[in-house]
Amino acid sequence: MIKLSLKNHLSLLLMSFITWGLFVLVGLPEYYQSWTYEAQVIGVIAVTVLYVPLGSYLLKKMFPTKEYFKNSLWLAFYLTVPLFTYDTILIGVIGGEGLKFIPKYWVLSFFYFSFWLQFPLIALLMERNLSENQK
Repeated sequence: MIKLSLKNHLSLLLMSFITWGLFVLVGLPEYYQSWTYEAQVIGVIAVTVLYVPLGSYLLKKMFPTKEYFKNSLWLAFYLTVPLFTYDTILIGVIGGEGLKFIPKYWVLSFFYFSFWLQFPLIALLMERNLSENQK
């Protein structure tokens, strides 16, 4: 995996915290538990679709190289592991749910896994387009 500077790591960590904060605010008052099932599904689809262009943008702007696939793993890491950690503290520890929150808050849990598929796929398409444009 590509080594990143401390500045890049801190930028990604800050981005993850801001992203998590937005997820918390949008999910108020009960962190998506008061939403209907249909609204939750629509929300998951909307965020997934939103992160297609946003993922591409972040891969271009936040990383020093055009090694998009390798960088996508960093992006997936910083948008899953810290968010899972923050959710575990907020819901699992403070909220007293423990790890039982994972299936109950499936809207959040979905992204702990989906970004590990979505960002590398976006990156592979970006690398393919880059190589085709160089021909």
